[in-house]
Amino acid sequence: MGLKEQAMKDFQEKISSTESIQGMITTYYEIQNGVSGLVGIANANSTPVKGILAYTEQQLLFYSEILGNLPISLQIPYYQINKIKETKHVFALFKTFPAIAVFHQEQEIFTTLGNEEEFIRLQAFFEKIKLISTN
Repeated sequence: MGLKEQAMKDFQEKISSTESIQGMITTYYEIQNGVSGLVGIANANSTPVKGILAYTEQQLLFYSEILGNLPISLQIPYYQINKIKETKHVFALFKTFPAIAVFHQEQEIFTTLGNEEEFIRLQAFFEKIKLISTN
C-alpha cells in the first residue's frame, strides 16, 4: 500500500462520521527531538519527513512513515490551534527557507524544503484551513 493510501486509512480512523477530508497535500513535517535519533541525526535537530497533510471541517491531520514502516501521525483539532503563521525555518548553517508554523500546545512546522512552487500551494492550503478554523 502506498503512502497516500496508508494516510487515507489512518485519517479515516481518526475522523468522525460527520467529517470528510476537504483537501490533501504532500509536504514535509519537521519532527522535533526523539525520533531524529533513529535516522542518525542528533536529537537537538529536527528531521524533515515527507508525508500527507489533510484537513477536515474540524481538524488538521498528517501521516508519514519513517524507514518504510514506523508510522508518524499527527492530529490537531482546530479548537486547539492558537495561530498559523509563515516563518523562516533554519535548514543549515546560514540557510533558511519559508515554512508554516501551527501553534497549539506545541509548535508544528510544515515546509517544502525551499521549493517555491510547492510553498505557494502550501500557503493556499493553509489559507483554506484558516478560513474553516475561524468559523
